Amino acid sequence: MGLDDDDAGGKSSGCGLGHLFRRRGSNSLRSSSAPAITTVDAVPPKPKAAAIAHPLYNNHQHQQSNHLHHQHRQHRQSNHPSNNNGGASSPALVRASSGNVMLYGSLGNLRAPGAVTPNRNDVLDFLPMTADEIKLQTTSKNNDSPKPRPKPKPKQREAVLCRALSVREDPEELKKKGNDEYMAGNYVDAVGYYERAIAVDPSKPAYWSNKAAALMAQGRILDAIAHCREALRVDPSFGRAHHRLGTLYLRTGHGDRAAKQYKLTAHDASPEDMSRAHSVQALVAKCDESRRRGSWKSLLRDVQAAVSAGADASPKLACYQAEAFLCLQRPEEADAALGKNGVCTEEETDRHVEIFGAGSCGYLLATRALVDTAMGRLEAAVAASDEAVRVSPGSREAAGAARQAQAVVSARNRGNALFKAGKLREACAAYEDGLREHPGNATLLCNRAACRCKLGEWAAALRDCDAALGTRPSYGKARLRRAACNDRLGKWEVSVQDYEALLRETPADEDVATALAHARTQLGGVTHRHMAA
Repeated sequence: MGLDDDDAGGKSSGCGLGHLFRRRGSNSLRSSSAPAITTVDAVPPKPKAAAIAHPLYNNHQHQQSNHLHHQHRQHRQSNHPSNNNGGASSPALVRASSGNVMLYGSLGNLRAPGAVTPNRNDVLDFLPMTADEIKLQTTSKNNDSPKPRPKPKPKQREAVLCRALSVREDPEELKKKGNDEYMAGNYVDAVGYYERAIAVDPSKPAYWSNKAAALMAQGRILDAIAHCREALRVDPSFGRAHHRLGTLYLRTGHGDRAAKQYKLTAHDASPEDMSRAHSVQALVAKCDESRRRGSWKSLLRDVQAAVSAGADASPKLACYQAEAFLCLQRPEEADAALGKNGVCTEEETDRHVEIFGAGSCGYLLATRALVDTAMGRLEAAVAASDEAVRVSPGSREAAGAARQAQAVVSARNRGNALFKAGKLREACAAYEDGLREHPGNATLLCNRAACRCKLGEWAAALRDCDAALGTRPSYGKARLRRAACNDRLGKWEVSVQDYEALLRETPADEDVATALAHARTQLGGVTHRHMAA
């Protein structure tokens, strides 16, 4: 879809998881009319004749001139040795103009080290120095006192100037630059230009809508929806924002919402858009039915059909896929299907609740917790399940996911403590308590296998390792433990296969390389004996 090149106006061109667990600015310094800058010992110049023959103006100039001479006389008297305790300099005139008289003591030493002089532009370097400044410069050369602040480098001054000028840029020009970056595929830069345009003029819906397009291209679907909504808040009749919001709803699997937005786009929506919205709505309803029946393989097929129809960014369908894979004892595929859904900040969680509701967000977080539990990320699972309960307190899915995560974590921690204490039988029993809550949990199976290895129960340990690898084929710790069990049982061929697979994953592991060499030697000896026989 193209970007919006016009301004505001009408038409624009531009569910339950119970089966997975057991019930739980500055002024110019000098101008043609400004008087000269005076120093401490300078004699004030004679006032010039007024350039404008106007009685009020001449009277004002005369008063200012008298005031200036009066201040200068007071200053020279205060500098007399008999009046200033040894001749120390007192506050002096730095600048005099027709509108004001600024005292040196009031301004502070503008050239002093560390002095902050906004918009300085190095003009002070060309002005006469006061007596105090001359004395300070002489003293600093003698005693290595702090040097004045160095001049900024030209590139630094240019950068500051560019930033100062950028705020005055035309928002339409910023939008055009954003459109150019968008068309070039530079979506991050495009977002930056649209943000600057919005900062200058937030009342133009096209800026919000174009930013939504760039966010959508980055995969930031919730942010894009929020910006489309803001565009419509600014101008409820902005057709392009309605169309873009409809597309976003379609991609998130909300065909009914998409159809509603397409109807509000005036002439921007096509019959194909409406057809796709109705198709996605029907396919998602079919997914709901397959999940309700517990037909997990059918659910996977239905989800794929809905994704192909356009619902390719639906958190709900991602959860359906993950849930189906978990029920089929395929947690690694569940993890891949869920992706980063459910791994979100508090702000993202609140936005999900705002757009899709607390029930939808609670289901997403509960699914995230179940996947993390199955993958052995137990602390993350507890955090996700706690957040699910917070977001949706009455959700059975959230409560069940929290109960399962807590049970597995508790069993692992108790079993590990008993294992370290040498109480191997008790440790096995603790791991079994967790397995009753979450059967097939690879982490608990692998830990129980370690206990059985210590007890010399190699065959039982081998069965636990096989079960763990059956659900998580890439679980390296279980594969290493299985290879050790096969060593003890004299099954050198399968032991070599496991060590080779481990070495492909961790080529620098010297222990695995040594074990592989040993297993190959033993296998060669067995083969030689068989051939001799």
